[in-house]
Amino acid sequence: NKPLNRRTMLKGLGVTLALPWLESANVFGSSQIAQGAAGTAESVGTGFAATGGGAPLRMAAMFMPNGVNTQHWNAQGEGDAMTLSDTLAPLETVKQDILVLKGLHNRNAAGGDGHYAKTANLLSGETVRKTKGRDLHVGVSMDQLIARQYAGQTPLNSLVLATEPTRSGVDTNVGFTQIYGGHISWSSPTTPVPKEIYPRLAFDRLFRDNTARQTDRSILDAVLDDAHRLENNVSGSDRQKLGEFFESIRAVEHRIEAMEQAGQEQWTPDTAVNPDDLSRPAPGLPEDATEHYRLMLDMIVLAFQMNKTRVATFMFGNSVSGRNMSFLDGVSGGHHHMSHHENNPEKLRQYQLINRYFIDQLAYITGRMRDIPEGEGSLLDHTLLMFGSGLSDGNSHNFHNLPVVLAGGRGAGVRTGRALDCGGNNRLCALHLALLQRMGVDAERFGDADTPLALG
Repeated sequence: NKPLNRRTMLKGLGVTLALPWLESANVFGSSQIAQGAAGTAESVGTGFAATGGGAPLRMAAMFMPNGVNTQHWNAQGEGDAMTLSDTLAPLETVKQDILVLKGLHNRNAAGGDGHYAKTANLLSGETVRKTKGRDLHVGVSMDQLIARQYAGQTPLNSLVLATEPTRSGVDTNVGFTQIYGGHISWSSPTTPVPKEIYPRLAFDRLFRDNTARQTDRSILDAVLDDAHRLENNVSGSDRQKLGEFFESIRAVEHRIEAMEQAGQEQWTPDTAVNPDDLSRPAPGLPEDATEHYRLMLDMIVLAFQMNKTRVATFMFGNSVSGRNMSFLDGVSGGHHHMSHHENNPEKLRQYQLINRYFIDQLAYITGRMRDIPEGEGSLLDHTLLMFGSGLSDGNSHNFHNLPVVLAGGRGAGVRTGRALDCGGNNRLCALHLALLQRMGVDAERFGDADTPLALG
């Protein structure tokens, strides 16, 4: 029955663990938050967005490379009558929480051949300067405008994750630097935001300071005493919620550790090396693609759940990603190779299976967020979750009618459970402008759009 400070945190050896939403302590809220109608985004303080219940709004953008088989990308109707195509079928269990956007196009991607000019500007809508790498130029991405809005309000301004390293060479087929293909998040027109591709380092960013990074001691062990004391001062439902929260963190730790141990070579070097003479090496990348994707998606969930940041981006792969997708049943080749299908029925079939696989990852994170209670709704209700690609048909490098799905956002006034034909307002930046405004950014124009897409 003791009151808890809204900034209550568990602290241990070099570790600070922010709490999820608890009914016993309004961790995110304060008396300054204007309470409004449920399901309506409001401005908190100076342009900070929150729901009517006081929970903060977040935004995450996820990029899938190489476009889609457009023959199998479609949705019709709304509510229980909403139908999803084969590719979108994995979203069936969360279809009341999604908005399938149809007809959006990125006009300023028209000036660049291939993939790169349609990836780097996915979140900015600005023209990408054709260069071999010395004079990069892309507009500031909308995620970074949101990051500026909340600078200093959360431990991390933004969380930028990916699975493949950036390549610095030039794609001689189109004359663009491959740097453009490795980034969708840009803090200035000339500066891509560094991305994290290693799960362990992403995890460290969320939980550990520089001192704690030197130890493999469990985060929960470091805060165990404080955790036990806290459990005695919260409600029964909050104790259960804390237990589930701790278990989700423990599960991520165990998965990372098991993954790294499985990938280690069992041999001993002939020459002894003093580890004190070496900086801590970067952990290896997961060998299993699905494990890698889901670990990174779990990082986004945890970061939002703990209020570590309000904005995140994730790239499933770089532009022209040639990842071998043969681990999928029915697929026997690389992603980029299958996207250049040349209307070959067999390639189109495999291309569609690859697309469906990535939609399954969207269903995974959407379901996870939906199942986490927060305030008057769920974490998903308070998150604007965007999934898309810079291409529609990968074979023709078409930038019209882009495959875009928005999940969540009910707390921001988004009406989900339907397919939306964008009709006359079909600029991709109209979506970005709508998301910026819902996140509390004072913007009347963004990219080539001056009218926000109507999402309500």
